[in-house]
Amino acid sequence: MPARVSRRRFLASTAAVAAAAPFVKAFAPGEPKEKVRLAVVGVANRGGENLRGVSAPEAGSEIVALCDVDPAHAEKARAQFPDAKFYTDYRKMFDEVAGKIDAAVVSTPDHSHAYPSLLAMGLGKHVYCEKPLAHSVEEIRLMRHAATAKKLVTQMGTQIHAGDNYRRVVEIVQAGMLGPIRRVQVWLARKPDVGKKVQPLVPVKFSTDLWLGPSPHEFFYAAHAEHGGSWPHWNWRYWWPFGGGTLADFGCHFMDLPYWALGLAAPATVKATGTPLPGADNTVPGTMRVDYHHPATGRGPAVHLTWYHGTPGPDDGQTKIEGFTNGGVLFEGDRGKLVADYSKYRVLPDEFAKDFKPPTPSIPKSVGHHKEWLDAIRTGGQPLCHFGYSGVLAEAVLLGNVAYRSGRPIAWDAKAGKTDSPAADKFLKWEVRKGWELA
Repeated sequence: MPARVSRRRFLASTAAVAAAAPFVKAFAPGEPKEKVRLAVVGVANRGGENLRGVSAPEAGSEIVALCDVDPAHAEKARAQFPDAKFYTDYRKMFDEVAGKIDAAVVSTPDHSHAYPSLLAMGLGKHVYCEKPLAHSVEEIRLMRHAATAKKLVTQMGTQIHAGDNYRRVVEIVQAGMLGPIRRVQVWLARKPDVGKKVQPLVPVKFSTDLWLGPSPHEFFYAAHAEHGGSWPHWNWRYWWPFGGGTLADFGCHFMDLPYWALGLAAPATVKATGTPLPGADNTVPGTMRVDYHHPATGRGPAVHLTWYHGTPGPDDGQTKIEGFTNGGVLFEGDRGKLVADYSKYRVLPDEFAKDFKPPTPSIPKSVGHHKEWLDAIRTGGQPLCHFGYSGVLAEAVLLGNVAYRSGRPIAWDAKAGKTDSPAADKFLKWEVRKGWELA
């Protein structure tokens, strides 16, 4: 039976949604170390990485239940945790183990993020959910409110946030060493690695109906040599019915840095252009530019942030920065610039860099992105990427796709949760199968 989640229980005023609990300090020696009992939904590929993270010896967890629509795909996880009960349907899992778990980890394809997350939160369970949190802006807002209303500990799977490099960049920016920052450019050279026609149906040994979940669309086979025409356990992200393309895949990782460093609020306007993949029947853009205009906050001036993918540098590829052609974030301050990726940063230009000395580190080293969440469950508070913060970031990322698909610039009213265009508003949510409505 399809799952229904009450909109009345989860829809929120923006004021309630925006409320954010403070970050909890790292777990200290001598504090209680009771195990957090977990159900894990999606246990291979990225789900396998999350399972490793939450089950590491230092994490302090117990894996009670595993769920994956494809039993064969889940063989490694099942062998590693033979005492965990295995399910192919998370609805049945939550029905049976709700009283035996404290929290859930959700690593399904994007189109199935919101449903298990909302079911778990409706049961009062803490949630770790992969980026970009959900498949639509509407779903993200439901998840943000559920977390706040139930006072749950949440974390979005943006594991780069736990790295030392991002922390050093945030310290430099927030110390004002670059001067006021009004311009940020973010780029990723990577393009979608699939652009072929969908292949005819071939038999599979699991329920495609369960994989589709809320999606009313036909399932498909990506014609990609790596997958041999088999079920697209990865390349689903390049079809709108299931994912949001390269922007949804990487935007939360790269845009996390300026959102964190500058304390950005929701964008006021969004404009997006792009080039469809040639010869493909999926419609996500192969190259893309999104311009976000963020209002001034108490922490700084208005910021124009541009996202590019399919280009090796800022300014739509006209400028390349040595060592950062695969991807990067460029902060442009009145006194100097800084470019960073996941693992390194550099200040620019050379005359500014010559006398530059970074501030003394002040942001503590992370205990690990997964352990931050588990420690917070035990001790109270919230990890850094709780839904109150990461939901605003993820909404902005998906608004880039809303603007692209609507074919026009949009003004965003974060309080009302709508744009200035009914034509664009229809892309804030998506069509789901009968019986799967969040209503």
